[in-house]
Amino acid sequence: MASYQAIVALLCMLAFSFFGGNNALDECVLETTLYIIQSPAQDQRPLGTDTVIINWPIKDGPGAAANTIGHAEGLTTFANHASGSWVTIMDLVFEGGSLAGSSLQVMGLHGSKNDQWSVMGGTRQLTMARGIINYNITQSTSASRTFEVYIYVYYTSL
Repeated sequence: MASYQAIVALLCMLAFSFFGGNNALDECVLETTLYIIQSPAQDQRPLGTDTVIINWPIKDGPGAAANTIGHAEGLTTFANHASGSWVTIMDLVFEGGSLAGSSLQVMGLHGSKNDQWSVMGGTRQLTMARGIINYNITQSTSASRTFEVYIYVYYTSL
């Protein structure tokens, strides 16, 4: 029985390498830098004690003249009072620009000046996306915070 299973496994590997050896999931790469603006008084509302519903604008540049090309929509929860970190689960929903109609599903901690989020999926042009987002807080006042986000994801074009 073990030899039968070994033969089946070998045949499956050969078939995969012959018919799909270039792994369709790695077909396309998105590398871009965008800006997310967090304005607690305008773009988020509390849900309970330590959870906030977010709808932060995504901009194509850092300045006031930058275009809003989407929104980061989701939840963020105060996870660790000692470190001041928040767990954030959000969709980056693109409403304008070359990615209009697409989205990325993102999750991770934030609370430090720079860190990393995981990309665990995508829709439309970014189908089956996976990768990382490195962020850096470039501006922070009592009224708002600007995240410079460097997106690096693999996805499948359909």
